[in-house]
Amino acid sequence: MPGSVEPLNTNKRMQEISIELQIASRNYPLRVSQSEAESALMAAELINQKLKDFEERYGVRDIQDLFAMSALQIATQLIDLEKQGFAYHDQVTQRLKALENMVDDVLKDQ
Repeated sequence: MPGSVEPLNTNKRMQEISIELQIASRNYPLRVSQSEAESALMAAELINQKLKDFEERYGVRDIQDLFAMSALQIATQLIDLEKQGFAYHDQVTQRLKALENMVDDVLKDQ
């Protein structure tokens, strides 16, 4: 199991919870906001799955190599998603500008 969630009982940090992530058979206690807890648990699952996939696919046993390969793949995927997001943002911006120009043209004619 990649981790567990336990509420943190403090007045100062009412929004934070204590979680424990398990990555590569090691436990990592963290304090995160409630909104980040699910993402952190999912990230631990993703990392563990990537480590397992690389180990099985390539026969790599060195944990540092597995982490490096996993980190590279995850970072590459993140960069690709960011590029897609920027491209989409640019398309939306261009379409909004075109609509704005059309509205301006209609208003000029009135």
